[in-house]
Amino acid sequence: MKKRILCALLGICLCFGTALPLTVSAAEGNLFQNGTMNRGITGWSTWTNDPSGCSFSFSKDGGVDGTGCLKIENTKQVAASFYQMAGLKQGKTYIMTADVRCENVSTEGMGFILGMAMYDAAGNNIGEMSSSSRFGTSSEWSTVTFIFTVSNENCVAASAGPRLWFSTGTVYVDNVSVQEIVKEPAQSKTYDLTVSDTPNKFTVDALSCEWDPKLLLPCNLEKGVTEDDLTLMKENMDKLGLHAVRMMIMPEWFEPANDNDDPAAVNSDGFKLESDEIKTTLAYLKVCHELGIKVTLTWWGAAAGSWLAFPNCNDWVSAPNSKDEIAENISWFIGYVKNELKYDCIYNVILMNEPSYAFHVEGGAVDFPYYVECYKAIRARLNADGLTDIRLVGSDDAQSLGWFCNSYTELLEVCDAFNSHNYAWTYDMPYLNQLVNEFVSARTQFGQEKPFFMGEFGDGTSVGAYYAQSVETYGRGLYLASFAVNAFNAGAAGMSYWGLHDVYYYINNQGGDNGGLMETGLIGYKQDGAWKYRPTYYAWGLLCNYIPFGSEIYRVTGETDDLIDCVAIKTPEGKYSIITVNRSDAEQTVKVNASFGEKMNLYLFSEASLPTDNTNDMIP
Repeated sequence: MKKRILCALLGICLCFGTALPLTVSAAEGNLFQNGTMNRGITGWSTWTNDPSGCSFSFSKDGGVDGTGCLKIENTKQVAASFYQMAGLKQGKTYIMTADVRCENVSTEGMGFILGMAMYDAAGNNIGEMSSSSRFGTSSEWSTVTFIFTVSNENCVAASAGPRLWFSTGTVYVDNVSVQEIVKEPAQSKTYDLTVSDTPNKFTVDALSCEWDPKLLLPCNLEKGVTEDDLTLMKENMDKLGLHAVRMMIMPEWFEPANDNDDPAAVNSDGFKLESDEIKTTLAYLKVCHELGIKVTLTWWGAAAGSWLAFPNCNDWVSAPNSKDEIAENISWFIGYVKNELKYDCIYNVILMNEPSYAFHVEGGAVDFPYYVECYKAIRARLNADGLTDIRLVGSDDAQSLGWFCNSYTELLEVCDAFNSHNYAWTYDMPYLNQLVNEFVSARTQFGQEKPFFMGEFGDGTSVGAYYAQSVETYGRGLYLASFAVNAFNAGAAGMSYWGLHDVYYYINNQGGDNGGLMETGLIGYKQDGAWKYRPTYYAWGLLCNYIPFGSEIYRVTGETDDLIDCVAIKTPEGKYSIITVNRSDAEQTVKVNASFGEKMNLYLFSEASLPTDNTNDMIP
């Protein structure tokens, strides 16, 4: 299996392969002394900005295997760290890992992290980097992975180690390792993997794309887009096998001024369906209804200066200035779509895109308690209006684990699912499997009672919010597959790629963010009368078609050298898919031990298998 992704459904085997010139691995030898803590805290130093607020110790019986571990306990919101000067060198890239277990780690600070600090010849701190965070309480150990480069050219020394950083609580830390990442010639091997006997707790829910209602706005019509292009997109969505779409909406699109001063009493004359934006939204919803595609409607907030916005919010969008008015706005629109238009496609509702940094109230502050109040008001209003089947989804954070944990804790009884966004890495990132697994498992382990999905994801090549450098590449297609497989293995129930097709969000040919063109889609913008089907279109289509909504997810385990990604799927009809990604450039043999024993059809995503005629048909 070379440079490709593999899939199977009763059988279908989807195979995705890579284009990496070399295999990337960690050099032999842990640069930390006593990383397994077999000699207590020998070799480890400690630092804190306030000794009265923390303690460092060795927990004799507290390690992964019962042989002891490091312990940090913060009674105040202070910075506390075990560290070593591990001989890290300027210009080198390293992977640091540690096993951690948390007790009551608060979300006010950064929680538990792995961190490194660089120093110049005079001993001045000239820069720091850190891993993702851990919060809360965990009964089981989890692994944190941190990949970093000692990047400052003036660095002559660097420290590294586990930290409890401006959060209260207790952490236990074991098996701390830091190794230089080196490049080696790719080698062919045989990998023996095994499908788990039991599925993940939650079934697939769902594979989706962002599809914001912009296609029929004047900024696209004036560039040659017609309603025939919406018909074409409907055909594309069907061929992709999309389960769902995520769609933005703004309250002033259909309620340009407050309908009245009483949010409990609806004045229907105050709701208008005349704007280009709401007409396009309704046209999109009709397509989804006809295709049986589920819709996640995301109220982006209130436009700055509009009746529902806070004054002086310091952004283009604001949190709603009234929890009851936004609840009325949401409930009226959903009721209209369901009861008047008879469209049954609305599945999820989210309040505010990436509220972890955007839920601005007056003066620009982000107000989490008010965010919780808004969600409770929305749930109560939907219930009162008989819309109990509409799911509320919380968090929608921009890679903020603290916001996710707070949202899950406060909205567990209000929300039906939770999600986060991620635009962090690329297909050739070393140990991509570990990074995705860590990002997702930190959330699925903290929030075990409700489904978790990736509400938005893409790779880390973004230039601003409207363009990604990798958008035309085969490697981006591989990234989608690798991210999906590893997210499923870590307990995610679904994910939504940004976005379905390129589209202008506004008219701005003289500047702005990429001139207003959202250029990240599976399908490139219409030129000379034709849309362009990118490698990502075929990769995402294979996954959507052969991982149906409601499928059971089975982890696949075994030694992979961090190069092979694999997951198994059982469809609601009892058929099976196996999805495999080869992230090395060498031919690899993958043997998957499974009980279903079906002969499987092979679907291969490789550079050689990509269609060359710009067809919207999937890879055969």
